Amino acid sequence: MTNKKGKLMIHIGHSTGYNKDMGKSMTLPDQSLTIKELLEKHSRGVALGVPHVKGEYFDTEVPRYDDLTDMLNHKKALEEQKKELNTLIKKEKEAKKASSVRDKSLKEKSEGEASQAEQSVEKTIKKSPPQ
Repeated sequence: MTNKKGKLMIHIGHSTGYNKDMGKSMTLPDQSLTIKELLEKHSRGVALGVPHVKGEYFDTEVPRYDDLTDMLNHKKALEEQKKELNTLIKKEKEAKKASSVRDKSLKEKSEGEASQAEQSVEKTIKKSPPQ
């Protein structure tokens, strides 16, 4: 069906996108309840056979604010905490970098000493007469 002005164009036979494979149906036959039955079971505390999923709660408490200034104060405190943590992270990274540089220089120094010891051993071997 097409509109003469070209504004509305509906073509019969084109996909609407609703014919997608949705997987296996999880519905059970004869499990329909009326609204009245649902309300009666809910008001009496009778289980409907639906699994009850509890939410996940973490250690951090979500604050409730009575006033906008409380929220702003909490935001400032969080920003200060963020700055402190960032400086702590930066210090730990610098300490780790410094220790790795120190370890590397010690390793190079020990390798240099080992090569010097090897050279001195080679010199003594060359100087000693064969027996």
